Amino acid sequence: MKTGSRIRLIGYLLGFAGAALLTVLILREGAVRVAAALAAASWAVPVVVAINVPRTFSDGAAWLALVPKLDRPRFLSAVWIRWVGGSVNDLLPSARLGGDILTARLATIRGGLPPTLAAGVAIVNMTVSVTMRILVTIAALLLIASVSGLAKLYVPTIVAGLTALAAIIGFYLVQRFGFFRLITGVVSRLRTLPKWSLAIQSGANFDDTVRRLYSRIPALLVCALFWTASWLVGCVETWVALFAFGIQTNFIVALIVETAGQSVRSIFFIIPAGLGIFEGGMVMICSLLGISGDVALALSLIRRAQEALFSGPGLIIWQFIEARRVLRRVNEGTAT
Repeated sequence: MKTGSRIRLIGYLLGFAGAALLTVLILREGAVRVAAALAAASWAVPVVVAINVPRTFSDGAAWLALVPKLDRPRFLSAVWIRWVGGSVNDLLPSARLGGDILTARLATIRGGLPPTLAAGVAIVNMTVSVTMRILVTIAALLLIASVSGLAKLYVPTIVAGLTALAAIIGFYLVQRFGFFRLITGVVSRLRTLPKWSLAIQSGANFDDTVRRLYSRIPALLVCALFWTASWLVGCVETWVALFAFGIQTNFIVALIVETAGQSVRSIFFIIPAGLGIFEGGMVMICSLLGISGDVALALSLIRRAQEALFSGPGLIIWQFIEARRVLRRVNEGTAT
C-alpha cells in the first residue's frame, strides 16, 4: 500500500473512531436532552456565525501586518486568504500547520507574494500564534484551578506551560540563527555540493527573510494584538452560546471554556476536525465549572454548525482552486 493510501486509511479510521466517541457521548448525556438543548438555543447558530466574521477579519489583519508594506496585497485579499487557510485548520487533521501552508500557497498564487516571503510570513505568523495560544492556555488552566478549587492543577500547569514556552523559544532561536545555516556546514562537506547549491542558496534566502521579518518588532506586536482580538471574539461566541442555553455567567467562564476546549482540540490534532475529542473535552471542562454535560455537548455541536456553515465553503473553494490548476496543466500539456 502506498504512503498516501495509508495516510488516507489512517485518517478514515481516526475519523470513524471520533464519530464513535461522539455517538457514545450523545448517548451517555442523553440524546433527547441534547436535542432539546439545541432546539431551545437554535437561534444562536446564525448569531455565532455572524460573530465569526470579525474574527476572520482580525485573522487577516494579523497575517497582513507581518507582510512588508511594498509586498502587501489588498486587505480583503488577505482576509480571503486567511479564511480559506483557516478552513483547513478547522476541518482537517493538520495540527494547524496545513492552514499556514495553504495560506502561503494562496499568498503566492493570489496575493502575488514571492514564495520565500510567503513561507517566511507563514512560519513567523505560526510562531506568534502558537506563543499566544500557549500563554492564554496557561492562563485558562490557572483560572480553572482557581474557579474549581483544584489546587493540584497549579504545579502541572506551570510545569507544562514552562516546557511549552521553552520549546517555542527554542524554535524561535533556530529561526533567528537560521535553520538552513545550521545544515549548510554539513552539506558543504559533501562531494555532491553542486547538486545542493541551489537548495542551499534558496535556504539562505529563506533564513534572511525570516530574520528580517523578526526584526520588525512593531509588526510582530500588531500581529499579536490582532491574534488576541481574534481569540476574544471566539470567547464572545462561546459566551453568546452559553446565554442561549440559559446560562447567564460572566465572561471569564466563556474565556475558560473556549480556550481550554480549543487547546484540547489542538493537542489531538491527528483526529480529523477533532471529532469526538473536542466534544469530550468540552464536557470535561464544563463539568468543572458546574455546566451540565448535555449543555456542554450541545454547545460543542453549535460550534460544529458554525464551522460547517463558515469554514465548509472555504474548504470547497480551496478544492476548486486546486482542481482548476490541475486542469490547466493538463490542457497546457495537451496543447504542447
